[in-house]
Amino acid sequence: MKRVKCLEWCVVGLLLVTPAAAGAAPQPVATQPRADAAAKAASLEREARQIETMLIAPCCWREQVSVHQSEAAQQVKREIREMLGTGMVRQQVLDAFVERYGVRILAEPPDEGFGRVLYHAPWIVGVASAFGLVLFVRHITRRPARQASTGGTVGAVDTPRAGAPVEDTVGGKAAEESYNERLDEELRALD
Repeated sequence: MKRVKCLEWCVVGLLLVTPAAAGAAPQPVATQPRADAAAKAASLEREARQIETMLIAPCCWREQVSVHQSEAAQQVKREIREMLGTGMVRQQVLDAFVERYGVRILAEPPDEGFGRVLYHAPWIVGVASAFGLVLFVRHITRRPARQASTGGTVGAVDTPRAGAPVEDTVGGKAAEESYNERLDEELRALD
């Protein structure tokens, strides 16, 4: 029994080693071209879907061809696949649609001419807004000018800020006494 098992294993080993030793690796004859064709078809479909996202539907100019559900969008999808099938590359397909419909068909405007402004406008607006915000904050946090010595209006009189020590204000104790006297007079006038 042992000899039979050993003999079976030897035959199996020879059958496996002989084709490899002869250099004849088994290859599926009919599946190789099919695999290449399937890979090429998948690659073309992937490229077609990417191009569909780059174009706007020419019927209403609102949505990308990839998501728009109209006969015009379906026609553009068919034309994209036909063009790719003839060997055109992405840029050639886009150029063909731009030639037919104009730059308006592109979902993303080109970075040239007026389109360049569209690319740089957000940065310009952002920097200008930040600069304006800095100026605004500086303006509202700036201390009001002191006009105690010029005898301006009541709103322009040097008044101590809440919680500020008297020594930090212009005029020191004399200004505080003047302010208190004027306050007392105005309160008496209201009575």
